Amino acid sequence: MKRPIRTRRGALFFTSQHLPVVLTPSEARALLYELSGTMWLIAGMLYGTGMRLLEGLRLRIKDVEFERREIIIRDGKGAKDRVTVLPENILLPLKKQMEKAKLLHDTDNDVNTTMIYTHVLNKGGRGIISPLDM
Repeated sequence: MKRPIRTRRGALFFTSQHLPVVLTPSEARALLYELSGTMWLIAGMLYGTGMRLLEGLRLRIKDVEFERREIIIRDGKGAKDRVTVLPENILLPLKKQMEKAKLLHDTDNDVNTTMIYTHVLNKGGRGIISPLDM
């Protein structure tokens, strides 16, 4: 239900009386217990750092400071940057995830992969037959 409010200058705006749903610590632990892998890592970081969903998904490797146990959140709510703590139990899984991402990045930057992309760009999207179309 929205409630109308008038400012001193007479402008009218509405406020919502809807309260956000907040999980209890035991409910949050039960939810995290049901997750695994990357989903657990993202949910654990959101819960442990207080990040919002898009902040967590936009997180870059250079925004994580392992030595200081900090995460720099850039362009968050209100287009502001802020710093939050990196929980202890997230450190090792996050490092492993970063190693996997680096390995994938290095594999994608292989010369053969680059040659394939160059070939497709030179031919144009309609000049290449997809293996799924054969």
